[in-house]
Amino acid sequence: MEKPSILTVTLNPAIDTAYRLEYLKTGSTTRTKKPLKTVGGKGLNVTRVLSILGESVTATGFLGGSNGTYIRNELARLGVRDEFVQILGETRQCLAFIDSRNNHTEILEEGPSISSEEQEEIRKLLRVLIPEVNILVVSGSLPLGVSSNLYQWMIREAKNHGVKVLLDTSGEALAESLLLGPYLIKPNREELEEILGCSCQGEEEIWKAMEKIAEKGIEVVIVSDGDKGSLVYYKGERLKVVSAEIRAVSAVGSGDSFIAGFAAGLSKGYSIKDTLVLASACGSANALEETTGYINLQNLDYLIKQISIESSWSGRS
Repeated sequence: MEKPSILTVTLNPAIDTAYRLEYLKTGSTTRTKKPLKTVGGKGLNVTRVLSILGESVTATGFLGGSNGTYIRNELARLGVRDEFVQILGETRQCLAFIDSRNNHTEILEEGPSISSEEQEEIRKLLRVLIPEVNILVVSGSLPLGVSSNLYQWMIREAKNHGVKVLLDTSGEALAESLLLGPYLIKPNREELEEILGCSCQGEEEIWKAMEKIAEKGIEVVIVSDGDKGSLVYYKGERLKVVSAEIRAVSAVGSGDSFIAGFAAGLSKGYSIKDTLVLASACGSANALEETTGYINLQNLDYLIKQISIESSWSGRS
């Protein structure tokens, strides 16, 4: 029997609620209509887009309390296999206030602290889930009480079973996981500079920094170039992905949608270029939506036709 294709990990999920206002005035009452409530956390954004793309996806991480129940109900609605570990703490909520000038004000909860027993429970679960899939997507921040050792353990476990790891995190969690050689990482320019301890003044320096990181055994290194597209280093090849021209509604969640598109292309056995085109189209499709981590399939074909890829070789292999 064919294995389910993709497992997503969201250790610090959230319920995201966005409020659109004329203006936000502190110390006063502000009224708003129709707040937009979505299941959030980077890995769950990836999960939702994968579900829309028709991929077989299993989702795991930590969930607790009434907010956790809300997220489980949403996963059931999407038809996603729910393998989240139930915790004693309450899953966090995050609030965003967007005024008429499109200024964003966010209030982000820290979230619950995860006990050592709960961490051991997810390790036991992942020992079962990882061998079942071909692709592991590990996204987002670490919750309180959890060190980057857990991400490192996941990468090691996945590689032992021939499972490709797409790692989309930042800071210490990213830096300390590089030596284990995940299949893909997607730092931004600032994170790239932080990892190497030097600044990248131009595109050529960014390429050289990406090549240096790839030497750690990472096959795909992607650095976003904003609305221009992405720079991708893959096995000695430099691929410059030029995005579709769109009028963005909200870019929040576009990076997660890009990762979802990449995972879907990888699952379908696409070439690296076709995979990147699908990923870029998903990122742009999300930017056309008000909802975070959401795409309209009707927009994909149109966007795919607008995306181009420029290729050159670095001289390394």
